[in-house]
Amino acid sequence: MKLRRWALELKKRKVAQSRADINIGKRGIHPGVVEEVRRRLEQEGAVKIRVLRNARGKVGVEEIRRLAEAVNAFIADWRGYTFVLISKRRPPRHAAKH
Repeated sequence: MKLRRWALELKKRKVAQSRADINIGKRGIHPGVVEEVRRRLEQEGAVKIRVLRNARGKVGVEEIRRLAEAVNAFIADWRGYTFVLISKRRPPRHAAKH
């Protein structure tokens, strides 16, 4: 899939960022996580998610794909247990320049 310029810039920025925006722990993907992902996607256009060790039995790639579908996003990058989701809708202009 070819990413648009704004999506590519968001992906590069999130991959280079050392810390994850959201950590998924032993509770797995619950409504609070979904809402936080949705909120960050609306604000920033991209979110970096890390699945912690104690959640790796519960949360895998398929669950992250379902999360992305639920929040109208796609997985732009995936390395081990760290994922970058990008909104399918272009974020507000101010968010793309952070």
